Amino acid sequence: MQIIACPTCEQDVQWDMNHLQKLGERWVMACEKCGDPFFSVSEEEKEMILGGIRLTEAYVPDIIHAYHSEDVKNLPSRVGFGEIKKSN
Repeated sequence: MQIIACPTCEQDVQWDMNHLQKLGERWVMACEKCGDPFFSVSEEEKEMILGGIRLTEAYVPDIIHAYHSEDVKNLPSRVGFGEIKKSN
């Protein structure tokens, strides 16, 4: 879930694909504060977005969770890079 500003009332609203509502042929997300729609997609676009979300959740590692599960006390706080070698 993300927070974005409504273009009408400029209030911060939570953006979540689960809040889409069917309005005619489109799926619309309306501002929780003023009620104006600020996001609209077709059925096909909605399925593509949800498919992308599912793929991301399935295949992109949860870096924050992985970091918290590691013993980070012994890791250096600085990162260094070696010499860059020229290749032909």
